This record gives sequence, C-alpha cells and structure tokens, in this order.
Amino acid sequence: LVKGLSGGELEGRCVLLSALMLSLSVHLSGFSPVHSAAVILASAYFSSGRSLRLITAFLPFILLVLLSGVFFSLKYAASSALAFAAVVSTGALIYSSNVSEIGGAMVFFRIPERFVAVVQVAVAVVPVLACDLMEIWSVTEGRGMRRYSRAMKAFISTAVLRALSLSEAMYSKSFNYRAVYTLRRPDARSVITLSVSVLLFLSTLLPAPPFWL
Repeated sequence: LVKGLSGGELEGRCVLLSALMLSLSVHLSGFSPVHSAAVILASAYFSSGRSLRLITAFLPFILLVLLSGVFFSLKYAASSALAFAAVVSTGALIYSSNVSEIGGAMVFFRIPERFVAVVQVAVAVVPVLACDLMEIWSVTEGRGMRRYSRAMKAFISTAVLRALSLSEAMYSKSFNYRAVYTLRRPDARSVITLSVSVLLFLSTLLPAPPFWL
C-alpha cells in the first residue's frame, strides 16, 4: 500500500486529466469488463506498477464487492468487482506525480487556491496514514476478523491523533490556505499517458461490439 502511494515522475496536469478520463470511461462503459481491464492495464503500465500494489491493498474491499454482487448474478458481480478495481487503479495515477505538481495542475485549471491547499494536505497525509496502518497491522495479534477489528480500532485512534497534531502544526505556522505548487512542461511519457486515457474515454462513446458487454 505504501509503495502504491509513493510519488512518481509523471506531470501533474496530464496525470489529473488521465485519472479523470479513465474513471469516466469505466462509468460510461456501463462497467464493461473490457474497458475496466483496459483501464487497469493502462494504469499499471503508466504508474510503473503502483496501481497493482494499490489494488492488492484494496483486495478485501474488492472481494466484498464481488460477494455482494453474487446476489444479483455472477456476471454483475465480476463486472462490478473489476470496475471497482479499475477505479482504484486510477487513484495510483494521482500518486504517479508529486503533491506540488498536482496542486499546480489544479491551479492551472482555475480551481480555487483554498480548495487546492486542502486537497494537497489530504493527498500528502494519505501515505502517512497508510504507513501507520501497515505498522499497526504488523504488531496486531490475532487472526481473521479479531485481528482486523483490533487493527481498525488502533488505526482510528492513530488517525485522530494525526489529525489533531496536524491541525496544531498548521495553526502554529499560521496556515493561510495558500497552495505551494509547481508547473513544468509535460514529458513524453506524460503526454502518452494522457493520449491513451483520452482514447479509452472516446472508445466508450462509440457503439461497443456484443462481446465487449
């Protein structure tokens, strides 16, 4: 999970648009297994495997989606679980850039700077919480749901303490909701990432062959 949330080298604007296009393509395709699989493969390639690590970390939730969908049909369960995994994989693209470039992308698209600053803090805190969760899990005794329950209780307490310490630090440093961001020219890999994402998005607007559904 921590490796899946580590920073990468892709340019912020391309990453932000790519994540949006890929997420929309999953939704607009009606949870098509082919589109979902294509999104997972594209995210895995351009995020250098981060998306696969993130999907592995979310595997219990993906299994929960799969089991809940079984009550309707096996096809619906499989397509829903695959779509959920695809949406999770697009989140890895966000972390294939760095926080300052994500902030720069949002400012470039005229998103209010106060909101950008809050998003930057949230994006930066998630890897820290993920690291806390991994450490808590490694020292928690027990098996199955008993271990899971203990770990979640400890994690919630840790998250609350993190939030309190973060708010105190922001207050002591007179946090003024000014985003710290950077902008740079997109490199070739970032442009290709965006191009593939746009193509996948546009493919959802075309009539799909029967075997894609």
